Amino acid sequence: MKNVVLLSTRRLPPAYFDTVREDLGDPNVVLDVVGWVAPGGWVAEKVNSFTLIGPGRMPAAPEPEPVVDPTEEAPDAVIAPEAVAEPEAVVGNAEVAPAAAEVPADAAPTTPAAAAKPRPTGAKRVVKAAAWRYRKARKVAGRMLPKAIKTSAPVKFLRGNRASKDLGKTYWGRVLSRRDVMATIDQADVVVALDAGAIWAGWNLGQRKASTPVVLGIPAARRELDMLKAPAGNG
Repeated sequence: MKNVVLLSTRRLPPAYFDTVREDLGDPNVVLDVVGWVAPGGWVAEKVNSFTLIGPGRMPAAPEPEPVVDPTEEAPDAVIAPEAVAEPEAVVGNAEVAPAAAEVPADAAPTTPAAAAKPRPTGAKRVVKAAAWRYRKARKVAGRMLPKAIKTSAPVKFLRGNRASKDLGKTYWGRVLSRRDVMATIDQADVVVALDAGAIWAGWNLGQRKASTPVVLGIPAARRELDMLKAPAGNG
């Protein structure tokens, strides 16, 4: 039975690990995950371990569904005597008071209207005008770059590449500082970096552990596992 450690900085749904086992060609492979974010659901039955090293918390275990006995009949509904409303009492010929007293049309309002806020004058007026022009200039400057350039593939690539590098360094620093994570990696037959944020950690692990294959993506991990199984199959 082989052990595979998955390095990930993205949110992984529970069903993803079933797909991983299918793509690796081994339903009995042991999966350990080192994730920057928590999985998309309860994964205790999907993986051997899931170590969260980033922000957030692991999802709670789902509550067990109540077991209903089909042979058990529900008791008949019983209406308590005090739950039955009594008829309203009628008091002689007394007239019912109106719900709300009528207010004469010419009655004056009880609360005076708020006075209008005085406009700034002198130096205050100059400061207000300068602040308004500054805010307007910032809005105009932000619209100077065409939307087509902002959403273009090169700009998106540069922004995503920078974010991946920053996250990759943070992720690797957290992996290196956790003894439990390094102990899990030491027991792995193959280490897999699943996304761009985990590449830097995978590269560093490959430099530190030359005897353990560290690859990018599940297809490369499948090839490494097939190579590990090949000597035993030929014997």
